Amino acid sequence: MRKILVLVNVLALSIGLACVVAASLLTHQQVVTTVLSLIGGAFVSAAVVTLAIGSLTVRETTEQVDSAVLRGMQDVLGPVRDPLFAGALSAYRYDCLLAPPPPGDAHPDYLYQSFRISYRIETLPRTVSIACLSSNDDGCLDRFTGPEILLRWMIDDNLDPDDPAIFAIGSVRVDTRELERKPPTHEAVTGGTARIDHFSVPHDAQVTSGHLVELSVTARKYVGSDRRVRIQAQIFRHVTDAEYRLTIDPAIRPTRLGVNASEISSLGAAHGASVRATFPAPFNNLAGLVQLPFPLQPGSVMAFTIDREVP
Repeated sequence: MRKILVLVNVLALSIGLACVVAASLLTHQQVVTTVLSLIGGAFVSAAVVTLAIGSLTVRETTEQVDSAVLRGMQDVLGPVRDPLFAGALSAYRYDCLLAPPPPGDAHPDYLYQSFRISYRIETLPRTVSIACLSSNDDGCLDRFTGPEILLRWMIDDNLDPDDPAIFAIGSVRVDTRELERKPPTHEAVTGGTARIDHFSVPHDAQVTSGHLVELSVTARKYVGSDRRVRIQAQIFRHVTDAEYRLTIDPAIRPTRLGVNASEISSLGAAHGASVRATFPAPFNNLAGLVQLPFPLQPGSVMAFTIDREVP
């Protein structure tokens, strides 16, 4: 219907212009000229006004529809989104250094994996914890997903989680303040043991909102004589945005570094991701970067694959 109205308006405009042109050519016939000028002016004026109003109506209608759709989506998704992001982590940063063991190390088949994690969170409980599980059953991790858990880590079932050469916590800070460490506890898990380190959160941090959490840990990664090594990190909470960095000691002799974020589950449109080597050649095998400026769901995995020379 709107297209028909536009065609009618264009036709009226054409007739009006034709009448005006004809009037200008018939100046020797005053009556005819006057009539054609009046008719032509009326047609042109009516057509222009109608087209302008029609265009404005289309634009306003489009804006109203867009606004209504947006309000409807906010009304429907708002109640779902708000609980998800109530305890979400923001500005999540993971920096990892991969290095070989020194000569004479008790575990020569295990690389050192030292990493620092930082993020912002709205609220914190009275006590926060870091869990290290000695098990080969990934299902054991499901027990350690509460709001008090800052980090959960799994080591091979033949390793001792109490051995600082296997898993060592460097520091845990909230708003740049070092947290007081409590005695660790232990729990039996399928195929092994879990060591849980506990840290007291200052009272003022418990009653205020918006905190920066920082922690550093050194762990071990089995590689043996494998030529391909996979380093991965999995989130177990909702995250609004994340950045992962891996740096490799040249002594590992990497020949290729692959960076992968194909196993992520985003909340909404996943635009603006950057998955690449941190530095250009010839240093592109020594560092990788994953930048994800959009919300992520629990279970999302970021992975780095390293091909290396083995003596």
